[in-house]
Amino acid sequence: MKRLALTVGAVLLSVSVVRGHHSYAGFFHTAERTVRIEGTLQEFQYANPHVILTIRTADSSIYTVTWQSSMWVKRQANVSRDTFKAGDHLVVIAAPSRDSSSREVTQVREVRRPRDQW
Repeated sequence: MKRLALTVGAVLLSVSVVRGHHSYAGFFHTAERTVRIEGTLQEFQYANPHVILTIRTADSSIYTVTWQSSMWVKRQANVSRDTFKAGDHLVVIAAPSRDSSSREVTQVREVRRPRDQW
């Protein structure tokens, strides 16, 4: 009986962790509000669980863009680890945090590189 209780507890804990990881409650939904981030790509982390872009805007603000998984980004957006390089000028449209002091965005709607119309 003790083993069953431990197993059930472990399963419930893991489910809550997974659900928490994919929570967008701290962000606006893209149907409610989006922001346009334009600047220089500082870092491009092409990995799981999410592809992360760090962008410096003209006013030197640093934004963290949390995209989808690398597999999704490759299949749906046709982006590989070689698509973007540090120094690229990018435009990102995504959902902002509900915390107005945060510089993190997610639920990416669009990523563009104006120099080559990518």
